[in-house]
Amino acid sequence: MTLKEYLHSFNITLEAFSRETDISYSTVTKYVYGQRIPTINYMKRINEFTKGAVSANDFYSTVSEEDWQWRITYERDFSKATDDAKQILGDMDIHPLAFSVVVEMVSQMGKESVSGFKNFLDALAASNYEKAAQEMKDSRWGKQTPKIADTLAKKMRSAS
Repeated sequence: MTLKEYLHSFNITLEAFSRETDISYSTVTKYVYGQRIPTINYMKRINEFTKGAVSANDFYSTVSEEDWQWRITYERDFSKATDDAKQILGDMDIHPLAFSVVVEMVSQMGKESVSGFKNFLDALAASNYEKAAQEMKDSRWGKQTPKIADTLAKKMRSAS
């Protein structure tokens, strides 16, 4: 994904991006409009800020338009699932691996469905990842999609 596409997709202004990455506005503008390619240090900042969505290769035209569109869609969906998971969990302080499982569940089932997993959420609040994993497998979702539920439950257990 180009830097321009990333900024547009996430509604980030050049000014805000410049401020957040500590890269001058004029330099960011040159990156966005293809007038300059970032140095290694600036590329690291860009890659870190965009969580890998914009990489060094993205400053060269080597990927098809179809692949770019897929990446944009993925980034938007992942960002939404992450935000929804944060809302579901509120101020719960859980293991990052457990959080990633919740994000995957939200991505698959949606915020409303995952919000209905009360016993699962209670187990997470108690940092009982073994019980949370069992609640996942015992749920209707777990029985309908056993391979996915087993994989995510195993991941949840490893957060213990």
